[in-house]
Amino acid sequence: MRRLLSPSATCSRIWPRTSKFFLKSRLAGRRWYSQEPLSDDPLRILFCGTDSFSTVSLEALHNYSKTPGSGILSVDVVTKTDKRVGRSRRQIRAPAIKDVAVKRGLAVHQIDTFTGWQPPIFGDTRKDPCNLIIAVSFGLLIPPRILGTAKYGGLNVHPSMLPDLRGPAPIEWSILLGRRKTGVSLQTLHPSRFDEGLVLDQTPQPGIGIPNPDTITSKELEGYLARIGAEMLVDAIKNKLYIPPYNPIQPDRHISKADLIHAPKIKMEFRAVDFTQLRRTEILRRNRACGPLHAFASSGSEPGQTRRINLDAAMRTLDEGDIPEEVQSAALSIPEAVPYAIVCARKNISESHKPLIVNAKKGPDGESRQIVIPEVTVAAMSRAPGAAAAARARLFAQPDSFGHFTLYRFAHPLTAQPTPTESTTSP
Repeated sequence: MRRLLSPSATCSRIWPRTSKFFLKSRLAGRRWYSQEPLSDDPLRILFCGTDSFSTVSLEALHNYSKTPGSGILSVDVVTKTDKRVGRSRRQIRAPAIKDVAVKRGLAVHQIDTFTGWQPPIFGDTRKDPCNLIIAVSFGLLIPPRILGTAKYGGLNVHPSMLPDLRGPAPIEWSILLGRRKTGVSLQTLHPSRFDEGLVLDQTPQPGIGIPNPDTITSKELEGYLARIGAEMLVDAIKNKLYIPPYNPIQPDRHISKADLIHAPKIKMEFRAVDFTQLRRTEILRRNRACGPLHAFASSGSEPGQTRRINLDAAMRTLDEGDIPEEVQSAALSIPEAVPYAIVCARKNISESHKPLIVNAKKGPDGESRQIVIPEVTVAAMSRAPGAAAAARARLFAQPDSFGHFTLYRFAHPLTAQPTPTESTTSP
């Protein structure tokens, strides 16, 4: 019997307590891909993964392998090599899955390419290869040379409702697109293309609701879907969905091909914000999906120098009291992309804890366009409250007084790229 995913009826803060499955006949609409089913051999699994999303599936698979009758003989882990990080490149960061695998006593193989690499072999004669390959958030295509040696081929857990949001960043794009629903798919591994395998299991259409869709971050959504995907993977192993003949579901019936969207990798330049081209909603979605974001500004006293400003991941909408009534008219008339701060007239701006505020592009629906940025990091300076950080970096022009308050605004607007002819200081 086939089990498909459905959402829990209750949630804690943003997570459902448990993902539940319901049964569906595997005979309905069966498509035969071989005349005879393969024999059911014990599994020697090659698990390919890197990040926290894949770690959840590995832990679930390892726990299941310890239960009687699991049929899993071994699990070997393939992941990326450790990388040097930081400004001095002195720190070494291992993939998140490595530590989890080592603590559970699993063999770990670290590679950045499959070229020249041979998978482990087992048995008394050392001739038995891994017979099932599982790839979860791995980033490398499993080549036919290796996939073909696995008797049962491969499986992949993908956090989307395939074929929609094919690609390496479905979680980020579901937030960027303002989706209210999403899901998880279990597919076979294609020998030459990503996300083109047969979908063997999937969250029931039209998907499950995204918890708190207007505030959830990509990390939170990743954690939510990781548990669902891990449960779906273990369920597939229990029900031997990896053994041909396959019984793929037909997700294409529920969505027009014209509506299918690709989910490409998020590049660094996508994190640079142009406040003149993006509305508030778009900027806040981008921040939740792939923040923290950044922009560039020229100093008022040093117009030949462009400084990079890293924006606070906690940027938000306007709260009551952020703009006092005496200053509202002047603040709302400030051009797009020009940050400003409002402080008490007797307060030293360099010691202020007030945020920066930026007016984004006007929307057709008349939505508020103010974005509040509590803290920023200007160039190589220390992270500080927005108003104080900008003042110490000399980014403000001459201030204007409004009774008990002083309005400071940048001498130059923020840009998404530094001016090519200017020197640039970045953190």
